[in-house]
Amino acid sequence: MTITANAGILSFGPQAAKGTLPTKYYRHRATMVDLAVVDNVEEGAPEVGGIPVPTFPYKSGPIVQGGMTLQPRLEDTLGWLLYGAVGDVTSVQDGATDMYTHTFALKASDPSFVPYMGFRKYIPPSDGTSATDFGEVFKDCKIVGFNVALPNNGPINARVDVIGREFESDLAPDAWTYENGFESWESIPVACATGGFIKFGDVELPVVQASVNFVNVPLDLKQERLYGDPFIYDVTPVQRRLEFDLMVKWANPDLYNSVRTGSPTGTTWSSAPMTGSFEAHTVSSVNMTGQTEPWSLKFKSDEAMLSLVGGIQLASNQSVLMRFRGVALDSTHFADITLKNLVPEYVWPV
Repeated sequence: MTITANAGILSFGPQAAKGTLPTKYYRHRATMVDLAVVDNVEEGAPEVGGIPVPTFPYKSGPIVQGGMTLQPRLEDTLGWLLYGAVGDVTSVQDGATDMYTHTFALKASDPSFVPYMGFRKYIPPSDGTSATDFGEVFKDCKIVGFNVALPNNGPINARVDVIGREFESDLAPDAWTYENGFESWESIPVACATGGFIKFGDVELPVVQASVNFVNVPLDLKQERLYGDPFIYDVTPVQRRLEFDLMVKWANPDLYNSVRTGSPTGTTWSSAPMTGSFEAHTVSSVNMTGQTEPWSLKFKSDEAMLSLVGGIQLASNQSVLMRFRGVALDSTHFADITLKNLVPEYVWPV
């Protein structure tokens, strides 16, 4: 019997410290899960003697690598992935309502801090025979990428990339327990929902397609390996970035001219890069249960660099578009990600 992946389960949870496992795991639906153990068997260098063929194999040490693609549900568990990617959170109740705004930002006391998480992957059984199911537990993982794709005519998609230190196989994953059931489709943000926007400065841009990516660039993994230990020592972020990529419909020459000349009315090139605040806001198509507002997710930076990619192409039977790339800059307020839902708080275990 061919095994279909639909019955598989991805779960994750916060680790209190390196070398421990989460005490709570949360489920989230996914369209693709490729988080796995990379265990390369290498071929030894050619040797003199005998015939000219390979003579020995060796393993260079395993690593946990890959990730998952989600249609993110904003109801609850996405907050743990955002916390794991960014490093800290502040939660505030919205007045007398049951709504809470969670602002994920770099930890003020240690901006390099990225917490450890654990992940589990459940592979379903064959022919309904429970003994044929299989589970993998991944430990000491850190999120190195959280990318959100913002199309113009569909649901929002998120890609979460992970690197981890250790793993173990579980031959009885049917005994696993979870802290939650699968969340409702109603909290999935969609492109056409009223309330979504992308702004640079005070101007809402006519964006056709966009992506926003929070990245924790890791130290070269070869530098994380120690003599006498098959596992990497750590996953160490050496740079943290909030990036965005925008395809913008040409409405008038103001934005284009401002990037090139520094002013909507400029006529000569300016050496000053264009900077300003950036904000991308996406909402669900259905209001939160019992509330008058939808679930929402927002990326924001007080100062970002904006760069035009290429020039303006004039192609027959096509609209005029501009492609921009940007990155948040070091400023009083670097960047944060805001999740609004009905969950009172996210508390990382210690």
